[in-house]
Amino acid sequence: MECITSVSYSLLINDEPFGFITPSRGIRQGDPLSPYIFILCVEFLTNSLLKESMKVKSGVGIKLCNQVERIPGLLFADDCLLFCKADTTTCWQVKRVLDDFCVLSGQLVNYQKSSLTFSRSATLHHRQLVAGIFSINHSDSLGKYLRCPVFHNRPSRTTF
Repeated sequence: MECITSVSYSLLINDEPFGFITPSRGIRQGDPLSPYIFILCVEFLTNSLLKESMKVKSGVGIKLCNQVERIPGLLFADDCLLFCKADTTTCWQVKRVLDDFCVLSGQLVNYQKSSLTFSRSATLHHRQLVAGIFSINHSDSLGKYLRCPVFHNRPSRTTF
């Protein structure tokens, strides 16, 4: 944070440096450091989720086959998909990781723009518990991302 809070900017007016501006409200969109700091923050989130997924019977992440490690989530620009078992213990683990991320990075999760979706095996009781933990609405489909449906039933070869 020392690097972020100690920055100052100088303006060029008619090719001459003019004064210094010290930002007082943190990094904003368009700041040249913003993408790099975002990458560092997301790297922290990814590593935290990976640690959780590697714990025995953690329930964090999805296992595609026996030969590979669990995948705790997928990240796309400023969106992410997180995978976990629909039980209270696992969801509280993921919520704790997200809360720690928010405290340490200064970022916030927009729960109003977030959505939950469940596998067919998740019971109504578990769906309600998970929705209550995260305070996120449930949706049968996550809609489309870059014009491709996201987990609407089982993805077809055409979808991929």
